[in-house]
Parts: sequence; structure tokens; C-alpha cells
Amino acid sequence: MLSKIILLFLVISISCDTVLDKGCSCNEIQNENDCKRIQCKYENGQCKNRELETYCKLASTIAKCPVEGCALYENICQAFAGCTAYLSKTFESCNKISDKCTSDGERCVDLSTCDTYLTKISCFIDNSENYCYYDESDAAKPQCKTVTSCKNLPTTLKTDQECRSKLQTCTVNESNQGCVDSGKSCSDQKTKSQCGTNLDQSMNCKWNETTSQCYDYTCANGNGKTVDDCQKYKDNCVLAETQDGISNTCKDIEECINYKFQETCKIGLQGNCLWLITQVDGKDVGKCVDYNCSQASDDYTNDQLCFKFLSTCTIDDDNLGCKTKEALCTSYLQVSQCVSTLTQEQCYWNKSKQQCVYYDCANAQVDTYTAENCNKFLSLCTANTGLTSCVKKQCTEALTTQLCTKLGQCIWQDNKCVQYTCANAPTSLTTNDACNKYLDKCYTTGAGCSSHGTCTDMKTETACTIDSLKQKCIWLSSSCKVKTCSDLTYISHSECNTQLDTCTSDGTKCITQATLCTDYKIQLSCVVSLEGPCLWIDSKCFLFLGCSTLPGTTHEFCNLANNKCTTDGTQCVPITSCAKTLQTGCYIGTDGDCVRNLDKNNNTICEKFTKCSQMNFTTHFQCNREKQTCTVNTDKKNCMDLSNSCASYTIQDNCQITSDKKYCQWDTTTLKCRDQKCTDIVKTTHGDCQLANVKCTTDASKCIDILKCEGYTISDLCKFGSDGICIYDTINSKCRLKQCSDITDVKQCTSLANCLADTSNCVAKAACSSYKTENSCGFDGTDGVCTWNNNTCSKMTKCEDANTFEKGCKKKSDICKWTPKPSNGGASSCKPYTCQSKNSGGSCLPLVAFSETEYEVCAEIQLTCQSASISDLTEDTCFINSAKNYYWDKTTNKCLACNGTTVNNTTVIDNSNSLMIGTIYLFIAFLQY
Repeated sequence: MLSKIILLFLVISISCDTVLDKGCSCNEIQNENDCKRIQCKYENGQCKNRELETYCKLASTIAKCPVEGCALYENICQAFAGCTAYLSKTFESCNKISDKCTSDGERCVDLSTCDTYLTKISCFIDNSENYCYYDESDAAKPQCKTVTSCKNLPTTLKTDQECRSKLQTCTVNESNQGCVDSGKSCSDQKTKSQCGTNLDQSMNCKWNETTSQCYDYTCANGNGKTVDDCQKYKDNCVLAETQDGISNTCKDIEECINYKFQETCKIGLQGNCLWLITQVDGKDVGKCVDYNCSQASDDYTNDQLCFKFLSTCTIDDDNLGCKTKEALCTSYLQVSQCVSTLTQEQCYWNKSKQQCVYYDCANAQVDTYTAENCNKFLSLCTANTGLTSCVKKQCTEALTTQLCTKLGQCIWQDNKCVQYTCANAPTSLTTNDACNKYLDKCYTTGAGCSSHGTCTDMKTETACTIDSLKQKCIWLSSSCKVKTCSDLTYISHSECNTQLDTCTSDGTKCITQATLCTDYKIQLSCVVSLEGPCLWIDSKCFLFLGCSTLPGTTHEFCNLANNKCTTDGTQCVPITSCAKTLQTGCYIGTDGDCVRNLDKNNNTICEKFTKCSQMNFTTHFQCNREKQTCTVNTDKKNCMDLSNSCASYTIQDNCQITSDKKYCQWDTTTLKCRDQKCTDIVKTTHGDCQLANVKCTTDASKCIDILKCEGYTISDLCKFGSDGICIYDTINSKCRLKQCSDITDVKQCTSLANCLADTSNCVAKAACSSYKTENSCGFDGTDGVCTWNNNTCSKMTKCEDANTFEKGCKKKSDICKWTPKPSNGGASSCKPYTCQSKNSGGSCLPLVAFSETEYEVCAEIQLTCQSASISDLTEDTCFINSAKNYYWDKTTNKCLACNGTTVNNTTVIDNSNSLMIGTIYLFIAFLQY
């Protein structure tokens, strides 16, 4: 039935290795959503292959390397193993790899204290960022020491500030390359670059461009013609005076009273000065006084005149002269002073209280508290509900824009006065700056303002970016909310992390970064956790800040994590030269493979391996343990290369194995080495013989050559053959390969491959037609899925073949739909799904045919999932509804095959191998996800 239906649909010839197995390649996809569906990367309008992301690779793309956990080596940002793993000959080059490193002249080493450095090159800076210097005063015993004198600071310091930051008594030298002792006083500083301060930094210095000299930056060394000139020279200087007049030099600022001339009477220690003319013996006499209210003469007889004298003044208590205004209205004792405070708040004299009070509604002086009387007192006021006092009008009571503005916290909006709040801001305000100018502490909503500025306050998508708490926002379902990892559907760490730096990906969506690297279970997520950078090793995720952070103890584990890591026998460590490697971790060095050896004192050392003969061992076991390509030499004084034939060995100890892994045997009769035979091995079990030589088994007394089962003629030897497990046939008196039918306990059926447990027998997996019981027919046959009909087992070729066999139908449950026998009568059925019945859950996806070599295109037409052709698919459905084998071409606006070919009617897939079935299911499962 299905084959007839399929003939109505689109036919496309697809081969296993070009379509379903591979699907569309990234560069063929043009749609962004389709690109992400096959885990490609959409960037700059193109769909690209996605590279595996690592923490250091991502760090290098944003030019941060080196950073914690990463080293910049050979212009590649890579996981930082540890300083000793990198070869570099200068401090600068090693410190560029990682700021934790210096150089010993050959390789990088860890920063430490100065006194631990052994070479001049490494002697530059310690692990506390103090400078070191190489003291060669004792030529026989030079030492690296911490810098304590200016001359020993490095020439890389080029300014006075840099020198003093390391030693406060230093300044830069005359060539601006290194440091020298600072001069005691400014005049002792020789160059402009040194002329910043004196030795103890108690005096600022200034450079005279004319004389090229450094001098104390004091007022006495300044000059000018006016006070302003001296102020420009230094802000605590004024023009100096002599006994007879004005000098052209400067001096320290003084009290105004000390200035003798009107020209110098400008500024004093307390502020501005005033040149005051008084009559003395009928003559005008001037003096310099502090410019304050008390200096006003008795001619100032009211508040207005005093205000003109100085804005901070009012009339004095005796109404003659001025005094400084009070901070509070209630501090004034006279009506003439009761005008305003120091901060210009208005006051008035309350006659009934005989007190100066603030000119506001609360202090209104009226006969009775009515709205009319309160309003007459001050237009901003009205009576309270109980008519017991005057209160400030509510915004809504102001009927004019003028009064609305005077109320202070009100705004005239839509022809009425309302409370002046962030929420009442015009919708034309679309930025935080605009809202903040409108009213302090207001934030934009994108169309107006709010007082909180949280993501949920934002009304437009363009404003939905970041809130007042620095939280990132996201626009979802026509509203703005705080962005969380679960809101993001990116499939890579970098995409998720760019959106929110607390996120990574689980391969389908963004998730919050784990607390520990070990919490990650897939490689894609294993980039960084809250504890630091992560590294994926042997299907597990580990913290990696250097080799020593790894939990392993073996060279294999450590080196698998990073090829610059090895072990010291107890933990992972960065590699160094073989000569500096502990003998407990003697595997690999920066100079190549390492090997343990004996020195002249018979101590075990680690050294670079060059050849077997360098090793001073005396037995095959020792030589071969250190290097599996070596054995002991004939003279038993050192090692040699394994020979390519047993016959070339001349002593018993090296007669063990050849370079091509053949076993050797020492013949005690001929005293020569020859190829080993199984009978040479004195073992009594099959396992032991196999362990000694995989070509051997046992006769219970010794090892013998292993044969095919039929090659054994003695029943006692009929156990293990090169072709499998053997059994002795007593009827035919011969040894043969054990078969399924030889197993009498059905629980033991699985002990042989291809054996199936029937009800009471073990049967061999075979073609469906060979199964004789319904139970065995429930197994798959070698020719496919089986079905049971009329007491006969046969290969299932279509869903309907299993109308009465539930087990067979459900084995094709993705293709066939089982309907049990109704309780009210009728028959059970097994029928192929249709587009509509398969996709009843809302999705409309491709439908795989029974043969699994065809699929039917489905598409939503008139709100129903129906059979369709490729031409029915749209840009949104082309890729997913074609099992990811077609893409939407934006140039032609057509759905095109990724291999560039299109045909009409059914979709045909060439199933040339069994991988096809799993591939189809994989695609359908992924599409439904």
C-alpha cells in the first residue's frame, strides 16, 4: 500500500554517502535558523563550519592572551602547562609567554625570590615584582640579589615616576635609561626629567627653560607683575611687597590684613580681600581686610544694601552695617533681617508669634484657616481638610501652568497639573541622559521614563539592553526581562558567553556555567567554570590552570591532557629538560624522549635518550624496562638495540624478543638463541600460555600450538581453538567448533555469539523462515525483522505483514502504528503512518518508509500536515522538511537539493549499508527534538 502512495510524491535519487549520512554541508546553507539546526556557525551572513572551542583559543580571539590558564607561545594562545615547559632565552620572551615566568638562559622557569636565580638572565624580577640584579663583585661567586640601590635598577625604567615607584630615593638618570640617586634638593637635579621632587619628596621642583636649571617650586622663586601672575605660577602665591612698593616676585599667600597696597589686596588665607578706605585725622587711609560682611560701613542700613555689598550678607543687629546671613529663618531676631537665609530660602515675620519663620504654607499667618485665606497668604497654599492649618496645594489643584510650575514637584501635562515623577515624563524621552535631565534618578523605558530602570520597566525593544543595575535585558514575547542563560538558544560557548558572561552551552541551548569543571558532562560545555578554565581529557572535564592542577599521577594521563605535561611520580608537572627531570617521572623532556640511567656513582639519573648503548644496565629486564626497543649487550655492561632475529643474540639474557615482537628461546643444548615454540613455555593453563604467547594453548602439562578445533584429535585438548570455543563430539569422535544447539541451559545462550534463547533451546540467529516457534520469531533474522503468521515465521516486508504480531509491528514503531484488537470485536492491525497520523503532535516532519530506503515529504497545507512535494516547501520548511537534504536558495527562491540535483515524485534513498537505518532515525529524532 505504501509503495503505491509513494509513487505520488517527489522522487529524488539520494546516495547514502552523499545525503542522509552527511546532509547539507554548512557552506550550502543560506538560512540562519537552518544553519544552527545542523550545529554550524552563522557569521557575517554566512553559514560556516564550527570549530571546537577551548578557553585559550577564545582568549586569543579577543587579544587577551596570556591570561590566567593560558600561555602565548609561538604566537599561539594555548593552555599554560608551567614555565619550564617552554624554551626561551630571555626574561622578556618568557614573561611574554606568561607573567609567571622568567628565563634561565635556556628555558623559562618560575618567578621566585632573587636569591634563588642562578643565571644573570633569570635575575630580573622576583615573584613580588621587586627587581633583582646580578652582583658580580665576587667573580668566583656571583649572586642574584634584590635591588636596594638606584644604580642597580634596570635600564627599562625611563621616568622619574617609574624609578621612585621602585625605590623612593631614586630618579631617572641623565640618559632616561635607568635610575640614579635623587638630588637632595631641587637644585641638585641635573635634567628636566629628574626635576619632579627633591630626595625626601617634601618639595616639588620646577624646571627653568631659560637657565636649564631645576629649582624649588616655591612662591619665592616665582615672579610677575600682578597677583594674577603669581596665582598662575602657583595657586598659593601672591605678589610680594617691599618696604617702598610692589616687587616683581611672588610670596606665600597671607592674611588680608598683612597686605599694604591696594594692588596686592586681592586674596588671602580666608578668601577674597577688600581694600577699605577710612578717615584718620581727616585723611583717607586704606587698609586690606577680609572681604566679609563685617567690613560693610554703617551706611549700609537695610538688607537690600547689604545684599548688594555681598550676597551672603544681611543688616546687622543694630541696623548699622552688615553681618553674615543665618542658616535658619528662626535665627533672625529682627524684622529687618527676616528676608532670606544663607541658602536663599525666603523668610517672613510672623506677627502673632513675633518670630521670623519660613515663608511657606505651614507658617501662614491668617485669621481663619480657609482655602481662600491660605491662598491669599501664598498662591501655593490651601487649607487642610480640618481647616486647622494651611498646606501646600496638591498638583491637581493647580489650574494654571504658572501655579503648577511654582508648586515645585508638579508638571503641566495634557492640560492639567500632575505630580512631577519619572512616570509622567514625555514618551519622546528615549535615553537615560534625557530622563535624568528631566528628573534626577530617572531611567528610560524607551518611550518615557521610570524611577527604577529595571529591565521590566522598558517598553521598547531598542531600549531593552541593560538596566540601572547593570543587568543585561532581553526582549521576549513583546516584553523586556532580565536576561538569563535559559532564555538563550545558542549552541556554542562563545555565542552564549557573548550574550551573558555567566553562560556556556549544552549543545542545544545556553546554560549557567557550572561551579566546577567536573560538573560538565559534554566536551562542548567544557570551556570555563566558576573555578577557572576547563580542559576535556578522556571524556571528562577538568580544571586546567597548569599541569599541577590535574588530578592524575601517570605520564599517560598527564601527557594526554597537554603534551607539555608529565608526572613526577605523584602528580602532573610541566616538562623540563630530561637532565632536570626527576627520575620518578623520566618520560619526556623539552629536549626529547628521556630515559633513566646510572651515573658513574651508580645513582639513578634522568637524561635525554639518544641510543640504547648510552644506558649502563646489565640485564635485559633493566634495559627493556627503560626502553622497549632495547636489550642488554653481549658484555652485560650496557644496553643495545633489539635484533631483528632471535639467532643474532649470543647470550641467554638478551634472548627474549626481536624488534618485530617475535619471542625467542635459549636452547640449552646448542647454547644458541632461536625462535620460541609453544612447547618451550612451561605453563599449565590456557590463560597462562596465552599470556606468554597468543599463539599458544595448553595440554594441561605444557603449552602447545593453538589449532582450529578440528585440528585436535585428543578430547582433553578440545577446549580452545583459534576459531573459537571447541567441543568434543563423542558420537563422531572428533573435535569441532561449539554450536548454539550444544548449549542445554538457555541461560548460557549468550556465551556464544549469534545464539538466541528460545523457550527451551538455544538457536542460532538465521533467516526468519528458519525459526520454528513464535518466541524465536520475535528475534530479528539475519535477513531483517520477522513476523509470525499461520504458525510460520517470515521476513516482514511491509507493516501489514504484522497485523496479528504485535512484537514485530512495534519493532518498526517509527514507521508502523500498532492498533490492538478492539474489546468489542474486530481485528488488530499494523499500518504505516501517514503524514497526518505521524505528526499529530503539531510538528510536520519527513516520513520514513518501511524499507528505510525511502522517505515521504510532509508539509503543513491548510493547517494540516499532508503529503507534499519539494516545490510545496517554503524558506522556513525547505531544510527541515526535506530531512536536511535541501536548502532554500535566496537567489532563485527555490528549495534545491544540496547535491545540486532535483527529480520529480518519490524520494528514494540508496541504502547500501546498515549505517543508513541509524542515520535516518538520527535525523528524524534530531528534527523532532
